[in-house]
Amino acid sequence: MSMMDEKIPPMLAVSGQVFDDPDWLYEIKWDGSRTLAFLSSTTRLQDRRLVDVSHQFPELMKLNKFIRANEAILDGELIVLKDNKPSYRSIMMRKHQQNKLKIDFMSKSYPAIFITWDILYVDGKELLNRPLIERKQMLNKFVNECSIMRISDFIFEHGKTLFEETDKKRLEGVMAKKADSKYYLGKRSSLWQKFKHHIVLNAVILGYRIDKTALVLGLYNEEDKLIHIGNVESGISQKELSSFLDVANDLKVNPEFYGLGINNVQWIMPLIVCKVKFMEWSENFKMRAPSFLEFALDVKPTECRFM
Repeated sequence: MSMMDEKIPPMLAVSGQVFDDPDWLYEIKWDGSRTLAFLSSTTRLQDRRLVDVSHQFPELMKLNKFIRANEAILDGELIVLKDNKPSYRSIMMRKHQQNKLKIDFMSKSYPAIFITWDILYVDGKELLNRPLIERKQMLNKFVNECSIMRISDFIFEHGKTLFEETDKKRLEGVMAKKADSKYYLGKRSSLWQKFKHHIVLNAVILGYRIDKTALVLGLYNEEDKLIHIGNVESGISQKELSSFLDVANDLKVNPEFYGLGINNVQWIMPLIVCKVKFMEWSENFKMRAPSFLEFALDVKPTECRFM
């Protein structure tokens, strides 16, 4: 069986600390959804969980027209740009949508782009054992960039500089890859490393756990509805928590106020804002590893929105 007909688990990276090394190449870590593109007379898109997501991205079904080969498998990421930056929430909204009418509407209002950084197979040849830098060269040879497909740029050696630049531009982070590395299907390898910036945002406090150990946080969506984004426990001092509880005592509302169906929470009016940092969004829009920074008393709750 050809690789074109298979479900292929992508190579994965380990988390690391940013470094400089002339034997490594560095590229932007795009805040999107990892995807393999199987391109021949048709286009098939497969996510990292081996699920076919082609039907959810009709605007990308012409990707196969932009390769200079009969068939190829490209590794990359689906992104949706919002204010000229990748929006993780927007690509996840796209990925989780199953209604055909909404899919068609969102393909026009939130169009996706395929960012590719690797080529695994072309015209009957597996490229997994070729060095990464050679695969990068082949990617440029066989792919025509267009409005729906871009090749990810990279630099050698200067990982720290790129990491600083991505922080200034509020991008997700940097990927480092050993320039001579092979491609190991389905393996998480230290030959690929990821360096992520923390996400910092202001969130509305919707309530607190009954055991008073965590704050329950939310953000407003496009319909001005508060969405639960997770709870924060780390980073808040006992003194800060006590001061908050004194104020929150006069703001209590019943569980039906938000209708979120979460137990063991004392809900309060959405009037208090706090600043938090966290590693990344999960696929269901919850904060991963959040930490409390401070109460943001000068921020209006209605300003706390998904970007």
